[in-house]
Amino acid sequence: MADDERGEAVLAAATDAARREFGGELVAAYTLGSLAHGGFAPAVSDVDLALVLRETGGGTASRVHDVVAAARDAAAGTDGLAERLSVFWADPDTVRHGTGRRPARLPAVDRLDLLDSGVLRHGTDVRDGAVPPGHDELVRGSAGFLVERVDDAWLAGVADPAALLARGPRAVTKAVLFPVRFLHTLTTGEIGRNDAAVASYDGAHRDLARAALRWRDGALGERVAAWTLLTDHLGGLYRECVDAHLAALPGDDPAVTGLRALRDALAVLSASRASVPRTPRSR
Repeated sequence: MADDERGEAVLAAATDAARREFGGELVAAYTLGSLAHGGFAPAVSDVDLALVLRETGGGTASRVHDVVAAARDAAAGTDGLAERLSVFWADPDTVRHGTGRRPARLPAVDRLDLLDSGVLRHGTDVRDGAVPPGHDELVRGSAGFLVERVDDAWLAGVADPAALLARGPRAVTKAVLFPVRFLHTLTTGEIGRNDAAVASYDGAHRDLARAALRWRDGALGERVAAWTLLTDHLGGLYRECVDAHLAALPGDDPAVTGLRALRDALAVLSASRASVPRTPRSR
């Protein structure tokens, strides 16, 4: 089975599970991400699906969790792609106009992806009349993601490139390309697709960004060279990304406090890295 076909098998299993779980409540299902707009890399990419439900409520997240579990069981023979299934969900009004009063899992950048590139795979298209998220909303979404996602466990990978390398290409490329993609969105107001984000990035850490794009094929290359790039550039790339978002946000934005704390943590990490020997540990 070809790579895209394995991804499609996961999406088909998830769509079938959603139809069984939600029945007539399921208005539409869309393929999102690299399987919709291109750039799918089977070694590292997620398999993204968006469900549009007539209404959402307090129990929707749990029901979507059941859909994901059922789909992963049904698509177990897809070389690990089923474990990378990510399901977004919202009601039609949230798809068209953004965050509303009802619960949803559809961040601004993923809503833009749905509106621009989503492939309808079930139901009725709800995008007519939709208003895409603006630049400020996308930047706030990226800042919120940085604050929520780059926690102590994530920073441990930035602090210890050898440990990050030991986790394989998927962990490494996500750690590197997330800030590159966020910088692209900040600069252009567009979705930070990996190829376009790396092509547009011309900062001090471009060698690492370009290497990470190559690593998406599943091979990290020569270990010492990869370790050196991560050691020299990964912390600085995150500091660049955080500083750029702090400069773009008003001081009273809810994400600013978290970004400042993250910047302080990165500064401590940078100081500690200065005393680390310039040779990778064996793993």
